[in-house]
Amino acid sequence: MKRLFRLTVAWICAGLICKGTAYAQAPVIHSVTASSSSIQRYEKLELTIQLDAAFTNPYDYDDILVLGIFTSPSGKKDTIEGFYMQEFNLNTSNGNISPSGFNGFRIRYAPAETGSYSYVVICRNTAGVASTNTASFQCSSSGTKGFVRKNNSHYFRFDNGDQYIPIGQNLAWQQGNKYLDFKNWTDKLAANGANFIRLWQCSWGLGIEWRGSPYEGLKRYRQDNCFYTDKLLEECRAKNIYLMLCINHHGMVSSNVNPNWPESPYNAINGGPCANTWDYFINSTAKNLHKNRLRYIIARWGYSRNIMSWELFNEVEWTDNFSTYKTQIKDWHKEMAAYIKQKDPFQHLVTTSYAHSNEDAATWSLPEIDFTQTHFYNGSANMESVLAEGSRNYLSLFNKPTYNGEFGIETNNIDLTTIDPNGIYIHNSVWATLFSGAAGAGSSWWWDNYIDPKNLYFHYKAPALLSNRIPFAAADFKPQAASVSGGGRADLVLSPGADWGLAPANTFTIDASGVISPAASNLCKYIYGATWNTEFRNPPSFAVNFPVPGEFKVQTGASGTSPRLHIFLNGNLVFNQNVNANSSYSIQVPAGNHTIKVDNAGTDWIQVNNYTFTNIGSPVNAYVLKSQDQLRVAGWIHNKRYNWQELRNAGVPPAVNGASLTINGVNNGSYQVKWYDCISGNELSTTSVIVTNGSLQLACPSLAWDAAFTAFEFSTIGVTGIGPGTNLPEADIKLYPNPASGTIFIDGRRWAGKKMQVETSNAIGQVIDKRAISFNNSAEHQMSLTKLVPGIYFLSLTDHKGQRYKAIKFIVQ
Repeated sequence: MKRLFRLTVAWICAGLICKGTAYAQAPVIHSVTASSSSIQRYEKLELTIQLDAAFTNPYDYDDILVLGIFTSPSGKKDTIEGFYMQEFNLNTSNGNISPSGFNGFRIRYAPAETGSYSYVVICRNTAGVASTNTASFQCSSSGTKGFVRKNNSHYFRFDNGDQYIPIGQNLAWQQGNKYLDFKNWTDKLAANGANFIRLWQCSWGLGIEWRGSPYEGLKRYRQDNCFYTDKLLEECRAKNIYLMLCINHHGMVSSNVNPNWPESPYNAINGGPCANTWDYFINSTAKNLHKNRLRYIIARWGYSRNIMSWELFNEVEWTDNFSTYKTQIKDWHKEMAAYIKQKDPFQHLVTTSYAHSNEDAATWSLPEIDFTQTHFYNGSANMESVLAEGSRNYLSLFNKPTYNGEFGIETNNIDLTTIDPNGIYIHNSVWATLFSGAAGAGSSWWWDNYIDPKNLYFHYKAPALLSNRIPFAAADFKPQAASVSGGGRADLVLSPGADWGLAPANTFTIDASGVISPAASNLCKYIYGATWNTEFRNPPSFAVNFPVPGEFKVQTGASGTSPRLHIFLNGNLVFNQNVNANSSYSIQVPAGNHTIKVDNAGTDWIQVNNYTFTNIGSPVNAYVLKSQDQLRVAGWIHNKRYNWQELRNAGVPPAVNGASLTINGVNNGSYQVKWYDCISGNELSTTSVIVTNGSLQLACPSLAWDAAFTAFEFSTIGVTGIGPGTNLPEADIKLYPNPASGTIFIDGRRWAGKKMQVETSNAIGQVIDKRAISFNNSAEHQMSLTKLVPGIYFLSLTDHKGQRYKAIKFIVQ
């Protein structure tokens, strides 16, 4: 093994000598100091390297490269690049920092195997290569779950197999103090069970490369911000919070939308390589500069299991001339994602983001992009339906995990604390996305001026609790259609999900129960006028069945110049009027089947927050998931009038009573149904339901606001508190007769002559009998049923070694 290792090092060293010069000083490594000689699995080993070497820029990996080659107990080799850093002292009381005096190279590594590791450190500059003798450390086991990974479902899992369901919010930049703000916010998130944040590397936040003091330009990485990022990751580690690190934001490469291009170090007017913004994606020098920054980011923070994913760009289509350079931007994403996967030994997930849900199928389809991401902002009362439909649409289109990275109300400059002081839209959106099929609950924006001042973190507590009770990943849950009946009629409110551009569809069918096809995510938020943006004109038409007379309403949002709304009923123009932003317009519609078309004959666009069809469908919206084995169902039901807009305009709506939920495609059997409160996470009730025709029927509780539920077939949960998703062995045992009355026989031949504990539970999991038995030589035991009333029961066994077995269902007649 030692001989092979030395050969490997020699080969690598030979490959590194590529810029030898006569005058530069070749590296001399004086010492390598490890943070510890014993590291727990997935924890950080840090090497401090003291060396002499000539270099011009310590952050330029072509100028000087320090790396460690680690050999695991199994023989696997990991090459870990080092990084140059300035160390600081932190005053934890006020968040201030001061230089500690150390400037030098470090290597950070997180071992994945237990046992003895060996490693060697190498340094290369333009004059030569130096390497150290082999050193070692021990890696011990720990309770750490490891890194976040993809698996064969649409959810994420840790290395140890446990699922990871992101629940949290954006913390894109600090409000004032770069240490205390993030510590305060993550404290509050963790206290409410949240486990996710999203951070931007922006120039006014924790960015590392920009121009203008204290930034130093290209390939010069700002060390105080790097230090604060170190500290944030330490906070995340202590609180089990995972971070999506957004490396680029649109303003960096835009002269129009949140423009930062005038001060960009990549801009040619500032000495950079790019004459135009789009050159950032095309120019080879710019791409190499970006790759160098990626190497530093990976070297410094790649060790951290609390990095959930690298996000290449925030809303990249806001960059200049995106539609013209879309192909080149897709190619840039492919190149950069592949480069990350080449350089990142820990193989973190990679994603990017767009502001509009119709961008960009070519990029999302890249195999190098691990999961898709949606961002949604609208003024709809029921914006949660837009988020959920957007997730389901992306799952259908790209068949890879999807996550809602941003959402929020388009407020038209109205303070959120005024229009929704209690965070109703956050609550509804988090629950709807959790049960949309997305990888986790959506991530709200406006953390600093809304969520924190109003202390709205409590909305994460119940979703976090319930997500731990549902095996989303192990059981491969996917979106499932469900219908709601009873509870009276309500208004069907459709919130358009497609953003700027040509609508994905223009013809929609709505039946008397309020089911729309195709989904409202195909409705465009804009109706384009007759003069401007005519290439996007694709006005919607609805074939709709009104069970009783009602109204059709159009609620506008923002507007362009002089829009004029046309509404056609069965081909006849019945509404023709200039319209204003943030207003509502309606027509009367008789009972029966009708066609309603909406158009804009004015100059420019009008935004539509929602279309409303009164007296159609149920007052309850249902968001439901079903496991692949069709034995488990979970979901969230919502009194759709309990939304931020209704509460603001009309107060608390009446509760919905008498509604029932129907979910088809469920295996026959007996199901334990639990209902949960969506604020506290507490269990409201437990009942049992028998499915005999593949259709699960659930009576909904009185619904003032909302409720969550699980319905698991008893064989999947072990009935006595073992919990869903556990893999108990099957019991090699038979009960007969079954159904039975009076007496039942237990046949357990594999336990002949052994003592067992038998536990009998009723259909809602209550233990009603527990006894010790011994199987005779025929391995048969007779059990009296005289104390049991007719119904469904479950018998579970625990053997003499304490091994528990899956429960067996029997029926008493």
